Amino acid sequence: MADLKVPLALVIAMVVQIVAGTFWVSKQAHRILHLESQVAENNEWIDQLYADTENLIKFATFTENRWAAAYEEFGYTRTWGTKQVETE
Repeated sequence: MADLKVPLALVIAMVVQIVAGTFWVSKQAHRILHLESQVAENNEWIDQLYADTENLIKFATFTENRWAAAYEEFGYTRTWGTKQVETE
């Protein structure tokens, strides 16, 4: 093995491939971390939107129950209210 000769071009090619592979893996790891942070941020927005939607439905239910008689007077079909119309 003392007289083993390896071409310089082969050694340079291997070093270039190792450096390029390390750079590519590093870039992919950075991209994954960035995407994970974006997913976490998007999940926060989605949770807020669900909370806003639930609050809006509660408000619509309250309003339609509160003004049930007035809605009936104009022929409005209630969507959220559950209270029966009080007839006088």
